[in-house]
Amino acid sequence: MTPSRAHFLRAFCNEFGAFAPESFWEATEAELAAACNGVGPDGWPAWLRHVLSWLLRPLEASSEIHDWEFSLPDKSYRKFTRSNLHLAANVMLEAVYDCRPACMLTGILAALVCQVFGWHAYLNGRPRP
Repeated sequence: MTPSRAHFLRAFCNEFGAFAPESFWEATEAELAAACNGVGPDGWPAWLRHVLSWLLRPLEASSEIHDWEFSLPDKSYRKFTRSNLHLAANVMLEAVYDCRPACMLTGILAALVCQVFGWHAYLNGRPRP
């Protein structure tokens, strides 16, 4: 992701009132761009991440916060769960704000899949620069 795209997505998150740690709001655009890698862990094949990122593009802003939280160095199961709850809540806020209620179910399902299958990806999340 480019720094300018990261800046735009963070501004949109602010606009719809997203839940995010303070570090997300204080990060530079370059730090956000480095941490936000699209949908799925780095270990997945590039083609799969590309397809999922395309399918979940309407949830891109909410996903940016989720990626940021996965990049934070202080890891715990509580913080992992909080990150997935943030994803579900932010998807709902984003969908209502942007008049796309059909995206809510997809986002909640994505958060649930992350909670059930994402612990290993969370532990191995790409650290911030």
